[in-house]
Amino acid sequence: MSERTVQDRVKLHDDIGVAEFDFSDMNLTTQAQVDEFYDEAERRLAASNRQWYFLVIYTNCVIAPEVWDRFAARGKNTNIGYSLGTVRVGTSARTRDAIREHAGRAMFRANIFDSRDQAMFAIGEMRKRREVLGADAAEVFLRVEDIHLSFGGVRALSGVGFQVDRGEIYSIIGPNGAGKTSMLNVISGFYRPNRGQIIFEGKDRTHLPAHAVAALGFARTFQNIALFKGMTTLDNIMTGRSLKMKSNFLTDALYWGLAQKEEIAHREQVERIIDFLEIQAIRKTPVGRLPYGLQKRVELARALAMEAKVLLLDEPMAGMNVEEKEDMARFILDVNEQWGTTIILIEHDMGVVMDISTHVVVLDYGLKIAEGTPDEVRGDPVVIRAYLGVAH
Repeated sequence: MSERTVQDRVKLHDDIGVAEFDFSDMNLTTQAQVDEFYDEAERRLAASNRQWYFLVIYTNCVIAPEVWDRFAARGKNTNIGYSLGTVRVGTSARTRDAIREHAGRAMFRANIFDSRDQAMFAIGEMRKRREVLGADAAEVFLRVEDIHLSFGGVRALSGVGFQVDRGEIYSIIGPNGAGKTSMLNVISGFYRPNRGQIIFEGKDRTHLPAHAVAALGFARTFQNIALFKGMTTLDNIMTGRSLKMKSNFLTDALYWGLAQKEEIAHREQVERIIDFLEIQAIRKTPVGRLPYGLQKRVELARALAMEAKVLLLDEPMAGMNVEEKEDMARFILDVNEQWGTTIILIEHDMGVVMDISTHVVVLDYGLKIAEGTPDEVRGDPVVIRAYLGVAH
């Protein structure tokens, strides 16, 4: 450890609401060193009687492999107890990879930046979104009311209702045939319900067609990958910008004036998404040649290209191995945290659902049988019987 004390390394900047944790030049080789740092941090945070935005500095920090699990666990607990959002800066390539690995496994947000200025800008964006949430708290962002949907004599949804607040990760779970994808199709405008309403930002959009719903700020991925297999990753993502393009057929054909300026601007946005999802190496590869997990990531990128207010994800981790699931969970968390995107998620992996969701609704045979926080749903005996197994 350097000559600086742990007390010197924990700074609470009251004026901007930032708690700074400085691990720079530290060599953490024992669990006792990790505990010493976090014990002091939590003591100071608890005494402040408030929550903070965390700025964590890793410049020239070395963390021994044998203490990484302890380091990640203590960091996650401190975040849960006192953080409004966390950014990290100054990581080496090795430390960055280790943080991302633990982020995926423990389902926390990586939020790694190259400079302090970038990290502070990200904190500013988090603060703005929180202020917006506070101002709009009285208005429900998305409300699903008494939705009924039938196909001939088959009833897919019966009186389902719930509400999603701005900035949430809201999961829809249930056994096969419960009506989850049907619910997502109703929200996206692909299906029109027989009865009920979809209220978005205070307005009824129940009967809008899918393209009009997309224009309002809804984007989705599909249970079965729906990409243009012969097109490159870059070109597939560019299709997500279609709704944002204002040029016409003639200017597009001539590639002149507005069309040229638009192409450059949209390409810049797509390149940012490619960097964000770490798919630079496959940007010019036809997606039909990519492994399944990367195709799922490209589909997510195309949805992000629409700059959606609400992102609908239908089993984004289906068919993935453990490592791919960890990566996808991390990206979902990062999209929600850094971009403020509201996410509605269908997923069968209960470990993922319970770790990353703010609220969960449970469907069974088209009926809502439970709704609440992950902990409330996990302990609900009706859910246990219907979905998670037989209650004992």
